[in-house]
Amino acid sequence: MNEKIGFIELISLVRKNWLLILLMGILGFALSYYVTTYLIAPEYQAKTQLLVNRPNAEDANMDLNDIQSNIQIINTYRDILTDPIVMDQVLAQLDEPLTEAELDEKINIVIQEDSQIFKIEVIDESPERAAKIANLIASTFQENVGSILHVENVAILSAAKVNTTPISPRVNFNLLIGTAIGLIIGIGISLIKGMMDTKIHDEQVITEKLGWIPLGTISEMPKVFMLESEKEKAAIEKKKRTEQELKEKEPGHVQ
Repeated sequence: MNEKIGFIELISLVRKNWLLILLMGILGFALSYYVTTYLIAPEYQAKTQLLVNRPNAEDANMDLNDIQSNIQIINTYRDILTDPIVMDQVLAQLDEPLTEAELDEKINIVIQEDSQIFKIEVIDESPERAAKIANLIASTFQENVGSILHVENVAILSAAKVNTTPISPRVNFNLLIGTAIGLIIGIGISLIKGMMDTKIHDEQVITEKLGWIPLGTISEMPKVFMLESEKEKAAIEKKKRTEQELKEKEPGHVQ
C-alpha cells in the first residue's frame, strides 16, 4: 500500500479515473436537483414598512443625545411586535391554524438604530399567507401601540404584496454544491483505489522505492506479430491436413 501520493501521482490518478469522477459529479448534480426540486418546499417572503413617531420625553435634549435611550425604544418596538397582544390577534384572523411559536419563527423585525422606520419580514411556504401575516402584524401593531407607548402617529409606508418568487431553496447554489461534492467523492475514491493498489506499474518504482536493480525487461509482443504467428500456425496445420488427405487418396494406401 502506498502511504503517500504526490501531486504528479494525484494528477495521474485523476486522469486515469476521470470517467468515475465525472460520473460522481453528474450523480451529485442529479441528486441535488431532485432534493431541491421535489423534497425541499419553496419559501416566499413578504415585507411591509412602518413609520412610528417616538414618544416625547420630558427632557428633549436628553432624548436626542442619549443613544442608549434610543436603543431601548427600538427594542421596545420589536418586543411589542412579537408580544402576545399582537400575535394572538393575528393568529385569530388566520385561516390556517398556527401556534405562536410557529408564527414567531416566520417573522423577522428589521430595525435600524436611530430610525423611526422599521420593516416586518415574513417567510412562509405560501406567498399569499406570507403577505397576509405581514399586513396583519402591521395593522394590529398600529391599532395597539398607541395605548401602550402613547404614540399618536403610526403609518404603514408600504403594505406587503404577494411575491411569487421563492427566496429558497437556492437552486443554482444547491446544484453547484451537489456537483462539487460529487466530484470530491469521485476524487476521494480514486485516491483510495490508488493507495490500495499494490501492483508495480513502472520499473521506476523498483529502483527508487525498493532499491532493486532491474536485471532485464520483457517486452510485450505487438498484436501484429501475434496475429502473424497465429496465421503461420493455421497455415502449417492446413498444409498438414492437405498432405494427409493426399496420402489417403493414393492407390495402395492402407488405412
